Amino acid sequence: MKGVYMLFIELEKDREIEVGALGQIKFSKGHYAYIGSAQNSVEKRLQRHFSSDKKLHWHIDYLTEKASTYDYFILPETSEYEQIMASIMEKIAEPVPEFGASDSSKNSHLFKIPKSLTHSAKEK
Repeated sequence: MKGVYMLFIELEKDREIEVGALGQIKFSKGHYAYIGSAQNSVEKRLQRHFSSDKKLHWHIDYLTEKASTYDYFILPETSEYEQIMASIMEKIAEPVPEFGASDSSKNSHLFKIPKSLTHSAKEK
C-alpha cells in the first residue's frame, strides 16, 4: 500500500544525538511526531521504524535508535500529502530544523509535540 504516515516517538530523557549529515542535535525529553511517506510499501517502512535491527540511513533512523516508537497512523494518499501534514504540524508543534526534509519544501518533518497534547493521550 502507498501512503503518508505519522510516526509517534518518545524520548525518555534529554539527549544529544548524532544525526548523519545534520551532525549533533539536542533533543529534549518528550514526544515527537515524524511525517513520512512510502510509495511502495508503507507497511514495510513502518516496520523498519519499529525495528532495532537496521542500517542507519534516514534522519529518523538515528532518532528511533535512541528513542521508542509507540504508535502511527497511515493516510492512503500520495506523497504530496506529506507536506500538507507537515504544514499542519508546524502550526501546533515545534519543528526540529532540517530534520527529514531534504526532499521537501518544508523546514522539517519532525515535530516536538507540546506536553499539553501528549499527557492525556499517553495515559489511556
